[in-house]
Amino acid sequence: MKRAIVSVLTGVVLLAGILGVRRADPDGDRKYEPIATSGVMGQQVNTTTFQLRVDRVELAGSVRILDSYGLLGTTKTTAGIWVVVWATVAATTEEFQMQGARLRTTDGVEYLTSTVQGTLDKTALQPGIPAYGPILFEIPRDKLAGAVLRVTRHGTKGGLDHLGPAVDVDLGLSGSYAKSLVQRTPALLTVDQVREL
Repeated sequence: MKRAIVSVLTGVVLLAGILGVRRADPDGDRKYEPIATSGVMGQQVNTTTFQLRVDRVELAGSVRILDSYGLLGTTKTTAGIWVVVWATVAATTEEFQMQGARLRTTDGVEYLTSTVQGTLDKTALQPGIPAYGPILFEIPRDKLAGAVLRVTRHGTKGGLDHLGPAVDVDLGLSGSYAKSLVQRTPALLTVDQVREL
């Protein structure tokens, strides 16, 4: 009788352990997501395939891109605000394109870069040649506080590089600072195109 009780209890403990391990096991997306290195604005963050430094953040109600000939593109408006992240990026080992850039808000929502051409995330970067320019996001006005920039390497087969390098940059947008930036948002911002350094 004693052996039967011990066997049942052992079985229950093992079953509970198995269920605990299964619950702790992340789903496929989390298992293979890029491996991020964290940084802050103004700090160069190095990964195995690229380097990134965020210099500043600007906001605008509308934006227009100034092309390499000095001509202004069409004005792009948004129902929220434009967040313009100015950064320097350099590929280190092979051609790099940061089409995996996202702005993650404190509620976990991620906003992809805009479709505006002439920005840093649409530029193919060659190893050893850093480029400086804007990355544009459209977000609701009330989502700016605590936003973090995430940059991942764009894979050679057209998708994100699973288990590849990523960078998370805290943009320093505390609640009060973000609120003051939103209140002082200009109606229109003219944005220069990407330039090689």
